[in-house]
This record gives sequence, C-alpha cells and structure tokens, in this order.
Amino acid sequence: MTPKSNLSCVFAQTIVILVVLLTLVTSLHATETPNSISLQVAGTVTKAIVVEIKPPWDVIDSGVKECFLDALSKAESEGKALIYLVDSYGGYLDAAYTIGDAVSNSRVPTIAYVSGGKALSAGTMIILPANVIALHPSAIIGAMQPVMINPVTGEIQFVNESKIINPVVEKALNYARLRSRNETLVRDFVIKATTVSAEKAVSYGVADFIAQDLPTLLKTIRGYEVSVSGVVVRLEIEESGLEFYACSIRSRLLSLLENSTILNVLLTIGLLGTIFALLSGRITVLPLTLLFLLLGLAGSGLNPNLVSLFLIILGGVLLAVELFVLPGFGIVGISGIILLAFGFALLPTYLPSGLVPSEEYLNALRTFIISTSVILGGFFGILMFKIIKVRRKKPYEFLPTGKVGKALDDLGPGRTGFVIVEGEYWKATSDEEIPRGSEVVVVGVEGAVLRVRKK
Repeated sequence: MTPKSNLSCVFAQTIVILVVLLTLVTSLHATETPNSISLQVAGTVTKAIVVEIKPPWDVIDSGVKECFLDALSKAESEGKALIYLVDSYGGYLDAAYTIGDAVSNSRVPTIAYVSGGKALSAGTMIILPANVIALHPSAIIGAMQPVMINPVTGEIQFVNESKIINPVVEKALNYARLRSRNETLVRDFVIKATTVSAEKAVSYGVADFIAQDLPTLLKTIRGYEVSVSGVVVRLEIEESGLEFYACSIRSRLLSLLENSTILNVLLTIGLLGTIFALLSGRITVLPLTLLFLLLGLAGSGLNPNLVSLFLIILGGVLLAVELFVLPGFGIVGISGIILLAFGFALLPTYLPSGLVPSEEYLNALRTFIISTSVILGGFFGILMFKIIKVRRKKPYEFLPTGKVGKALDDLGPGRTGFVIVEGEYWKATSDEEIPRGSEVVVVGVEGAVLRVRKK
C-alpha cells in the first residue's frame, strides 16, 4: 500500500470517527435537554393539564405568565394537551404576548375555555392562538383596545396612537390567521373595542364551541381533530385524564407584587423606611426596609431572579452575623430569616439542569426553606417578645419591713447579730436589748442591716 493510500485511509477513518462522535454528542444533548426533544404527538391525546386564569388570580401579569408557561412545559414534557380556563378582564400586554406566542408554538394541543363570564382585552389575546376555543353560554370576548392607567389618579386612558395600536392589531391578526379565524372581527376587537357574545363569536368564526361546563366541553370535542406542528391529533380526553396544575409560590407572589396598591405601599415603606434608618442611625431595621424596597422594585419590573439572589445572600449574611458575632438572637437574625424566606419564595421554578437535580427537588427545597423560616421566625419572635416583656418588668425587691422573725444572737444598741425572717438570714441591730431566741419585728432597713424591735 502506498503512502498516499495510507494517508487517505487515515483521513477516511478520522472522518468516520468524527461523525460517530458528533452523533453521540448530539444524542446525549437531546437526552439531557428536555426542551430540545422533538415531541411527536401523533394519533390520539387522552389526557390534559388544566391551568386556571380565574379570580382572584385573573389579571394576566408576570405571575400568571410564569404559571401558564410552567403548565405548558409540563404538558409538553408529558405529551398531554393543555386546557386553560379563562375568566379575566385582561392584563398586561407583554405577558399576553408571551402567553400567546407560547400557545401558537405549542407542541401539544391547546384548548382555551372561557369558563366564566368574560375573556376581555388581554384575555381575548391569549385565547386566539389556541387550537380550540370554547365559551360558556354567558361569556363575552373582545374589547382589545389598549388602555393606560394613571398610577396616581387611577384614570383609564384609551390608546389610539398608531405606533402602539398597529402592533397589537397585527399580533392579534397573526393569531387569528394561524387558526383560520375571522380576521375582520378580530381587527374590530382592537380598533373599535368590539365585544361579542358566545353565540356570535361561534357564528362569526372566532370561537369553535359553546359548552356549559368542562365535562360538557370534553364530550363536545371528543373525536375532534387538530393540527399540531403539521401532525393531525385526535382529541379523546376523558374527565379522569385531567390534571389540574397548581401554580408555584413564586408566580403567586409575583402577581401580588404587581398589584398597584401593594406595589405603592411597598415602595413607600421601603423608601421612607430606608431614609429614616440611615438618618436616625437605626441600622438594625435597615434590612427590613430594604426588603420592602426590593419587593416593590420586583413588582415594578426589576428582574425577580436578581432580587431573589440578593435577598438570599443578604439573609444568609445577617443570619451568620447574628449566630457567630452578636450575642443572643435579636432583630438582625429575625431579619435574616425573613429575607431568606422571601428570597427562596422568589427562586425561579426552572433552572438549568446542572444547577438543580429536578423541578420537584427545587419545589420541595423551597417549601422546606419557607416552612422552616416561618417556624423559626415564629419561635424567635415569641422568644424576643418574652425577653422584652421580662426586661420591662420592675426588678423584684424583698422588703421585710413589718415581717416577724427570730433573733439568733443577742441584739442591742451598737451591737449586730443575725435574725431569721421568712427563712432568710439577715444581719440586724436594735435600739433595745433583745435576748437570743426572742421574736422580733422588722421596723426598717439600713443598707444590708435590718433594724428590729422586740415583739
């Protein structure tokens, strides 16, 4: 064999090895990253994840968005359909866009059911890209014209600027076009704030079905076929195959923080409290005022992951200082526990697989930390209350004046001896002669010496 042929053979073997290694690496990456798996939902779907967007969590905000995306991710990983029950007046545009895009790109069948009386504004936006839209007989949809709310006066201002309203129109039309829905009516939803009933929504081709309740809906869509990523899927979902998704503590906390009333209170207390703590020198209350301020900023749009990280670090530092530097356990340690509790509550539900073993482990860890923090916080709170209560009490002083005792020595003017009064030995003196063994009465106290007289 010539050197040239040897070189060609080696080159060919190298290429084969590289191809094999590349194939192995690609397959391993696909195995380790659930989101990279191309899910083939072919044939029939018999189970579904159910997520609710209903009062009191009916505002479509960051918390509801995270809960919805978590539920959709769970449905995709388990090969189940996603049913979302909507009863909402609307919410924030960015959250609605994120939910709508996730639904339009879903790898499993999506079914939107307006189970309450309305799905207005952002509520309509998130149901448009669903494979199936069903409405309660009394439900209404539409009114998608964007509005702005004055944070000071609470006044609602309708937005008509083309720079804002045109993207909303186009996004809604994209969703309608994706599922072959009535584009003219969808445009009117945004431009004219048109609202239609369930019956009209179905007759005009925006919705698919009317159902009195969820079991009725399941019967109605049984055998219905939808297209998911180019694959035709038949819906055969039984009521026994439903799994209601419980939103995480983080998502609910985010919804609370974005509430305008709670947000304003947190920012006010946090800002004024921090200024007061710095000016008055009461540094021990500074961590709590910073907590209010950071939670308010998280509700205002600051990345909650950064807030969570900062709270966990600061809480750990405060707890370490209280345990290893300061004597006893006081406000610094309690502040550390509170900061840790909120930090873990805001911890992201999903992290890269290299950081945590699984979602279940993370949720269990979060629950354990919060429960432990609440228990320890309550215990140390009661302990501090008892300590403060004891410190505020007047010191107990035994005043034996008027008490009857017995002379153990001979007493007299200028002489001291011992007497016993209510089981205690005291030095005593008297202005009269008192023989040993006589009963005496305490008439005064001079320092640590009693003045007595014969009974």
